[in-house]
Amino acid sequence: MRRRLIPLALSDAPLLAQLHAIRHSYGIAEVGKKLALVAHLERHPPRSARGLGAYHDDLLFLRAFPDDARVLSAAVAALARMEHRVRSLAPAQRKQLDDQGVAGTTSRHAFAFGAVLWMVNGGEDADIDWAAFDAPERLDPLLRLTLTQAEADAFDSGEISTREWMALARGGTTRGGTKHGALAWLLQGRESSVVPLAGAPDVAVTRLLYESLEVPIRWRVTSARSTSGNAVTGVPFHARTMMRHAPADAAALINTPLPSIERLTRTDAAAWVDAARAALATRCREVHAITYANVDEVYLADLGDGTALCLIGAAREDRLSLEANYGYVLFSNGVPVGYGGVTPLAAQANTGVNIFDAFRHAEASMLFAQTLRAFRTLFDVTRFVVNPYQFGAGNDEALASGAYWFYDRLGFRPVDAKGRALADRERERLVASRNHRSSPATLRRLAAGDLVLELPGAGRMPLFEERWLVSLARAVTESLAATDVPARLALCDAGIDAVARAIGVRRWRASGRGLRFGMQRLGPVVALILEEVARWPDRDRRALVDLFRAKGAVQERGFAVASREHRRLWAALRRRCLELERAQD
Repeated sequence: MRRRLIPLALSDAPLLAQLHAIRHSYGIAEVGKKLALVAHLERHPPRSARGLGAYHDDLLFLRAFPDDARVLSAAVAALARMEHRVRSLAPAQRKQLDDQGVAGTTSRHAFAFGAVLWMVNGGEDADIDWAAFDAPERLDPLLRLTLTQAEADAFDSGEISTREWMALARGGTTRGGTKHGALAWLLQGRESSVVPLAGAPDVAVTRLLYESLEVPIRWRVTSARSTSGNAVTGVPFHARTMMRHAPADAAALINTPLPSIERLTRTDAAAWVDAARAALATRCREVHAITYANVDEVYLADLGDGTALCLIGAAREDRLSLEANYGYVLFSNGVPVGYGGVTPLAAQANTGVNIFDAFRHAEASMLFAQTLRAFRTLFDVTRFVVNPYQFGAGNDEALASGAYWFYDRLGFRPVDAKGRALADRERERLVASRNHRSSPATLRRLAAGDLVLELPGAGRMPLFEERWLVSLARAVTESLAATDVPARLALCDAGIDAVARAIGVRRWRASGRGLRFGMQRLGPVVALILEEVARWPDRDRRALVDLFRAKGAVQERGFAVASREHRRLWAALRRRCLELERAQD
């Protein structure tokens, strides 16, 4: 008689525990156990939110890191039934799964303008969460700019509420045969500068107004964009035989060029960006460069064993001044498993990583090491910086997970001497006793400053302290101080004109879009070191012109790479920042 693999049980907890325990174990026997467990749980699905959520996460893991095609197929089929499972729960139970992106649940968040545009244009069931909107009249400044005077006379009387006016204004307009929600109506056509009424705000003004309002949004997640269904299609299937461990020498691996990185076509990029946005939005998370993505600058890096890094550049108008700005999502077999951002700055890059809950305790260390390797290859940086928030400063989740030691194992060390000494002592305690756990108080002390990982050659260019970016911004503001806005704008233009003369650029306003944008974005900062720039050799001034042009190019990577080589620029900015600090002291 054939032995039963799984005993029948009144509770699903033992079966869920078995599936979770073997999900990242591989072998012939494990395949059979996984398939049997999933088959049994499909016949007898968990009846609680906690159980169904745990089952959902393990199915996601099996889909991202499958042993073979049978496990992949079983996980995909079970996830496809997840919405039905969720809707079978009692309302109070179902609500416990909200904000996780599971099909059939609801995500609630004050999403950025770009994210809600993406939802509306994608036909998602998203609308203003009126029940959570304690002051709907905050919408009035945005609405007021779209009114005719006849409407404004009544609107300003206060006799009709904001919500009532929006319902009246929407009327019977439909899309696809169904009435518009308030959100869809409010944002319809806002992705362009075309506006329905003379005097209505353009997209830039609308975005600024909208994002100042913190409008609560309710998104009923039912589409393939849910965490249950979100995956990039057409990705070659890769079967797993093991989970990869942290590299023995992370710095050596990171310093080795990654051979397979490609910039995607706009068509291919759109699919990856859509999956990246869905991965974040369903979980109520955002990365600015992904929300406001440049589909002309999306890179796909093969990180091995079916994993990939999708690196997304920010749209031109959302670029920073001195830093380049990118967001990224990590994928395994086309399934999003984690995310982060990276901002190259000269020879260094600020970064960090967050692995989604369903994929914790797997191969995060190797994935992040490979990610840093991709950044090293793409941007030629030799130093990586992680800010304290990533491992505990004001971040209870990072403290609870001991995120500091995740970065420490890869070779990151505190910038300041006190932090290094504390980390060394705590590391010795961990080595001496396997039972030792760093206390929350110790982890908070370790999160008092940046962590840095330096590759060979990093010392040739000194660390550019990130606090100096704030110092420079403050100095720009002080340099443009004026009694009114027109005078301030005139000062800004005069400063850029002076920079243009110093580097030999004539009529920069009539130049190509790239140079013009670069002058506007970088010019006010360079104006702070104008006296030095005027004395530079012609070669360095020509290189600065190239940097201005690269900042406004279609892809920002050229700026990130070229700026690393302009050591005279960074030396001058360092000196200026040190002068500013001495003046403040």
